[in-house]
Amino acid sequence: MDRAQFDALLQMIDGLIRKQDTKMRMAIPTVIKLEITLCYIATGDSFKPLEYLFRVPECTISLFVPEVLTAISQALKPFIKVSESVNRS
Repeated sequence: MDRAQFDALLQMIDGLIRKQDTKMRMAIPTVIKLEITLCYIATGDSFKPLEYLFRVPECTISLFVPEVLTAISQALKPFIKVSESVNRS
C-alpha cells in the first residue's frame, strides 16, 4: 500500500474511528490506529510486538483493532464484489 492509498483509506474511515480527547487522556490518533491495524493484518503478529513498536498498550490495541477492521469493511463495501456461492450437491 502506498502513501496515497493509505491516506485515502484513512480519510474514508476517520469519522468512524475518531474518539474525543478528554480531561483524563488524549485519544489515540486515527492514523496510529490504522497503522497498527494494518501492521497487525499484514504480519499476523500478536498484539504484544505492536505494543512495543507503537507504544500503545496491548489491551488498548485489542479494543480498537476490531473497530478499525469494521470501519474498513464498511468504507470499502462499495468496492468489493462478492459472488454468490455455488451449491455443489
